[in-house]
Amino acid sequence: MTAPKAKKDTLMLDAWWRDDAEQELAGVMPKAVEYGSSDLQLMGEALLMCMPQCRDKVDAEELAIAFYALGKTARLMGAYADGRTPSEDTWHDLGVYARMAKRVRAVGQWPGPTK
Repeated sequence: MTAPKAKKDTLMLDAWWRDDAEQELAGVMPKAVEYGSSDLQLMGEALLMCMPQCRDKVDAEELAIAFYALGKTARLMGAYADGRTPSEDTWHDLGVYARMAKRVRAVGQWPGPTK
């Protein structure tokens, strides 16, 4: 790849990524307000009871998000196994879960009731 083409490709990727992130944010914000974080806290604590070795290594909310991501990954693999193309929504949700986990690591919780 020549340098000018590489730069053009990089700029195109940057523009695509920013546009996609803005669209995703517009869709996530209403859901973040609607859903809150109580389910993440409850599910995470239940998972920690099943995996006590994780208690000092991972936040309960992050563990719950990982469980949700596992379900989406299973949905992807199930579609592939059935010869279907997974929905765009499934990939979207996986991306959202990744950013939710990053938020929990950075700030300590997903927006919602105080722990």
